[in-house]
Amino acid sequence: MTTLNTEQFLEIFPSFRRGSQTLVENILSSSRYAVAHANTVMQFEGQFCKDLELVVSGEKRVYHSDTKGREITLYEVGPGEACILNAACVLSNTQCPVNAMAITEVGSLLIPAQDFKDLMSAHEEMRSFVFGAVSRRFTSIVELLGEIAFARMDKRLFDYLVEKSENGGLALTHQQIANDLGTAREVVSRLLKDLEKKGKVVLSRGHIQLTTLQFED
Repeated sequence: MTTLNTEQFLEIFPSFRRGSQTLVENILSSSRYAVAHANTVMQFEGQFCKDLELVVSGEKRVYHSDTKGREITLYEVGPGEACILNAACVLSNTQCPVNAMAITEVGSLLIPAQDFKDLMSAHEEMRSFVFGAVSRRFTSIVELLGEIAFARMDKRLFDYLVEKSENGGLALTHQQIANDLGTAREVVSRLLKDLEKKGKVVLSRGHIQLTTLQFED
């Protein structure tokens, strides 16, 4: 896919069905299609954002890293969504405070900064799309901060495994899990061993199988 027609766009971004045909036409005419391969860093902390990115396919994660190389995933962005920090940096012409990496191959529509600002000024539906995304993401980030501050790490890990699993199993490295949870790989490995001893998971090379979906001490 290198271009989208109006119906394809509205299928992926249904909230724009409430907008005018002119808005959709302007989005499609001003944007260009780009692809980022899996595990590619799409945005580095400190860079200026030249375009608003609307994700058409695939999934990327937005994360923060410290000077020791530790990472924590703030949120993920999938089809039909935009990154709120990307949008904020485009509108304010400021440097991005986070990194973004493609989890899978990501296809996106890139709208140049000035065109995006013009669309925000002219169309209430574009403002609703962006501000709605801001509201949802801030809620999820507040929940994340609450989990980090108040939840036990073993419970956080177990809940994460349940959320990410398919048919009770998942194929993730201990480092990937540590990055998502904002902790060290060694901590994840130790906690997984503890969960295995309690009979809640079965560990094998590159695979974790849940034996229960309930966390109980």
